[in-house]
Amino acid sequence: MTQFISIESLRSLETEPDCDTAYLVTQTDSVQSLYLAYSVKRDFLSVPMTYSVIRFDCVDVLETHQMGIDEYLDGFEEEVTIPAPGFYKFEANDDGMEPEDTLDLDILVLVSRVSVLEITFQTMEVMSDLYHCADAKSALLRAIG
Repeated sequence: MTQFISIESLRSLETEPDCDTAYLVTQTDSVQSLYLAYSVKRDFLSVPMTYSVIRFDCVDVLETHQMGIDEYLDGFEEEVTIPAPGFYKFEANDDGMEPEDTLDLDILVLVSRVSVLEITFQTMEVMSDLYHCADAKSALLRAIG
């Protein structure tokens, strides 16, 4: 059965129009990393735009899949509904048993108003919150620069 479990430890995704995300994948000899910057939900519209940056690491191949919500739903054999925009841990268990030879991988699903970004990783670190950035790309470059 497929489940989307909300990740409460991450700051809420802003869903207002013109709010955005950006990501960058890097590769070293031992680790592949994905840096994700996203606009954070504001309490008031007068609050400056804030972005949060998360780093995902994997010693094996870090997987990313981004597509529209309808295309994402077509990939499931069972009836699955996408939850409200936000961050979710994806779990699909057929019999509740995991094979012993699998790596300790997690799947995070970022659901926006129109698309889904699925990231398969081993470790995740919330890096920082950045204020007064023009867009997600600027915030990402500032965080890793």
